[in-house]
Amino acid sequence: MNSVSYHPTSSVISSYEEESSLRRASLVTPYDLSPNTPSPQPPPMYSEQTFSLPELRGLSAKQIEVHLKLYAGYVKNTNAVLAKLDEYRGNAEANAIAINELTRRLPFEFNGMRLHELYFEALGGDGQATGSLVDALAAQWGSLEAWKAEFVAVGSLRGIGWAILAYDAKAKRFINHWVSDHELGHLGGLNVIIAMDVWEHAFMVDYVPADRSKYISAFFDNLKWDVITARYSA
Repeated sequence: MNSVSYHPTSSVISSYEEESSLRRASLVTPYDLSPNTPSPQPPPMYSEQTFSLPELRGLSAKQIEVHLKLYAGYVKNTNAVLAKLDEYRGNAEANAIAINELTRRLPFEFNGMRLHELYFEALGGDGQATGSLVDALAAQWGSLEAWKAEFVAVGSLRGIGWAILAYDAKAKRFINHWVSDHELGHLGGLNVIIAMDVWEHAFMVDYVPADRSKYISAFFDNLKWDVITARYSA
């Protein structure tokens, strides 16, 4: 299956770089006194990842195509928000309201991008649970099945968002938790091991909302346990 690819147009990038260059040229700071001081460089834009996904069990090619287009939108919007913030901060006083609203918007777009990358990276496997992650989950919950039952319960909560398995390296423990939308409820500093999208857009082509449990089963049937184990081991 060919995945959807999005790349910011050259005109957008050119405009962004030209505006950034003009603003840098107009700034005079104490650091400009030294001819050896390098000019600040605009950071790179985010690029959409491509995912080599085989035919999935319980998730149609059309469902994945629709979902990937939504992911592409989050990449595009993340770049757009960051570019606008950079532009507006050139006159922060006049653009204070716009800056405030875009600053609040950024976590929604960015986490929408990043969580979908974690989601798609972990799909395309045979769903067979093996590796050190399985042993670690069983050690904390008593069995893999007990952990999975709790995780599925989180993913079955009413509302739109994500079921997350995170690992706290400091406390050496896992936590199953819920994230509303894309940005509300993240546990600071914890490593995301599994990100399961339970927005209706993740399954609406194949399942009605009342059949979310069937979608969750399909998600587990296609997990790459080597990928999620690597996130735990890193």
